[in-house]
Amino acid sequence: MRHDGNPGRTLLRVVVLVACTGLAAGCATASTNTSVKTPQSAPSSPPNRTTPLLQTPYPVSSSPGPTSPGGQTPRQRADADAAAIFASFAVPPGATKLPGVPSAGQGVLKQPDSTPETPDLVDDAGWWEVPGTPAAVLSWETAHLAHRFSRDGTSSGSDGKVTYWGDEFDLPAVTGVLDSRELQVKAVAAGDGETALRVDAQVTWTPARPASEVVPTATRAVTLSELPNMNSHTKPPAPVTITDPAKVRALEALIDGLPLFPPGTYSCPAAFGDAVVLTFRAKAGGPALAVATIDTSGCEGIDFTIGVKQQPGLGGPGAGDSVAGQAIKIAGLNWKLPAFGLP
Repeated sequence: MRHDGNPGRTLLRVVVLVACTGLAAGCATASTNTSVKTPQSAPSSPPNRTTPLLQTPYPVSSSPGPTSPGGQTPRQRADADAAAIFASFAVPPGATKLPGVPSAGQGVLKQPDSTPETPDLVDDAGWWEVPGTPAAVLSWETAHLAHRFSRDGTSSGSDGKVTYWGDEFDLPAVTGVLDSRELQVKAVAAGDGETALRVDAQVTWTPARPASEVVPTATRAVTLSELPNMNSHTKPPAPVTITDPAKVRALEALIDGLPLFPPGTYSCPAAFGDAVVLTFRAKAGGPALAVATIDTSGCEGIDFTIGVKQQPGLGGPGAGDSVAGQAIKIAGLNWKLPAFGLP
């Protein structure tokens, strides 16, 4: 598992070999100097584009996404970012670019170190053979990669016969467009003092929110209610219905402006049932046209229904508190969010 820095979010990524724990002997690394030869220039041939290993079980749009201000769809933006990240790989001294997957490591470099569980993924891959040990080559890459990358973690794994090592380097996400941007370098001993490398530039983009998934235009009133934390002994405030046109429009815009919840598999903190619920109506006391349930514990996503039809989830891991707080502020209420995990 890999923590991606978002509150309460751990993104499970598909690891090809057995994952190594901090107690496993295979996790240790050694420092050895690489042979120094004339450096090769940056990659001169386009990377190989791979496809995701798994498909997400969550409902997402098959559309490439809305067009950004620059005229690119999120998919096009992901393509461009992946190419730029791949080109940023610092080619070690004496490296030889390979035309395809090397035989070193009994084919362990056929797959990336890990892969996000989403179809909305661009993965540009390439292979090199480099003088030196895997530990020394990875250490060199860490020291020479552009400073805009943050080292996200290391990994190693073994099937009992072959051991590999890997490093992951991140760039910040682009909110509402690109969910993750990463450079992976996977290394395995290739014999005769050489190391074989697999380099992956992986970028995931935010899928398009269906154009129909918006608060109905007939909305003229919004009822705010609070679902209490199951551990709380405090009675929630009474529901409040907002009919002020400006506040109603602002609450509509808050929900309509949310992106889809990113597809994938997440390990979240415990959910205690606490939430802020927005019920959109054509008039005060009328039937619900749409309902947004903003979870304030667990993954903190936003469930959204139009009529009786469940829509794809909105927001993102850790977004619930912020969205609920904005809704309460727009409505002008003096409510406190449900206390997380506390009685």
